[in-house]
Amino acid sequence: MKRFVLLSMIALLSICLIGMAYSAPKLYSKNNVLAVFLTNNSTTSSDMTLIVKCEGGGTTYFDEGAEIKYFIPSANVANWTTKAFDDSSWTKGVSGIGYADGDDNTTIAGPPMTSVFVRYHFDAPNAASVKTITLWFDYDDAFIAWLNDVEVARSDNIKAVAVGKITNWDEGLGITDHESTDTPAGKPNATRWTKAVGTAGGQIMKFDVDVELGDTVSSVSPRAKITSTWGEIKSVR
Repeated sequence: MKRFVLLSMIALLSICLIGMAYSAPKLYSKNNVLAVFLTNNSTTSSDMTLIVKCEGGGTTYFDEGAEIKYFIPSANVANWTTKAFDDSSWTKGVSGIGYADGDDNTTIAGPPMTSVFVRYHFDAPNAASVKTITLWFDYDDAFIAWLNDVEVARSDNIKAVAVGKITNWDEGLGITDHESTDTPAGKPNATRWTKAVGTAGGQIMKFDVDVELGDTVSSVSPRAKITSTWGEIKSVR
């Protein structure tokens, strides 16, 4: 009997931990934040790019040409991926951000360059009816993204960082090089998101992310999942 109770408790704890690991991000009608850690495969990489598109329920929340706040770190910054973080002192820019290749609206100096912290603020007026949002990333070389405090996407070449972990600004991730699509900058350039979806160089990544309504305490939706057109990426590989 004691063994049965113990096993039951372990099973219940496992279910709770799974729920915590894959809890859905909240989506609010106003003041959402997508925070993105962008990194190079080396400090001397010849180029860097981050361009993101976000939509839900047929509404585009932001695209290339949207305002961003960004910070080039020389040390870790506490809580910068959270919705509540005060980024008022960060530099304003326009997506995309990076250097070289002619695909950036905001050009930063580099190399050398290790990483950039980027934050997108956006409203979702249809949040009450949205169960899934879609995120597209055109990038070089790698990224991890958080929506309202929850990790929702990462490039396939980041394997050494546990899901949910906030990456050190200069962490050597051992990532492989990934080239962006090199689509010329626009506000937006609609042809960017017609490129092939996948993990190969010159391809974009697309994620469908289940969300919960954050404006009321009574909202309920299925457990979050992070998917892409090329497969599931919930587990660290």
